[in-house]
Amino acid sequence: MHDAQFNTADYADPMVIRILDAGEQCIHRFGIRRTSMGEVARVGKLSRGSIYRHFGDKDSLIQGIFRRRQALFLNRTEAALEKLPTLVDKVTHTVVAGRKDIKEGIFASLAQTEPETVASMYLDPAFYNRSVAFWPPHVEQAQAHGEIAGDLDVSAATDFVMRLAVSMTLFPHMGLKLTSSAQVRTYLERMLLCGLGKGH
Repeated sequence: MHDAQFNTADYADPMVIRILDAGEQCIHRFGIRRTSMGEVARVGKLSRGSIYRHFGDKDSLIQGIFRRRQALFLNRTEAALEKLPTLVDKVTHTVVAGRKDIKEGIFASLAQTEPETVASMYLDPAFYNRSVAFWPPHVEQAQAHGEIAGDLDVSAATDFVMRLAVSMTLFPHMGLKLTSSAQVRTYLERMLLCGLGKGH
């Protein structure tokens, strides 16, 4: 595991936790556009000064909220992936878990009120770099086990896996409607073996 990449210790400070929790409640309730630093202070029973000491502006606070959510998701996902035997199983789990995450909590409310925000978060280079960081060892393991071609460039293969996972997570009903875990797995097995298999 890449603990340094996904460590949530940055959010261990009790004051930071209170601020992020209050900010997340506000976004869930009002959306990003209607959330203000004053509202976050009111909901969290905090002074504005204490918020500004940790987050210089609203954009920084929003980024902090999303980074924490991503870190928690990546930690959960990485722990699950360590127990799965194949790359197909790992990507399937990531897609299914990602869809579930988007349907719940803050992402569910934003998908209704500000869908462009959710999409832009997934397309942000920093988000991509954090997400992609734990995949190379899994790609290398799949190569070692003969699941995919051994002469593939790991960076290119990882990028392919990420593009496939993100598109299937964000657009579950585009083209083919792959709703069950079994349908997702069958599709991913075909695509991954076509794109990364020995006949590439």
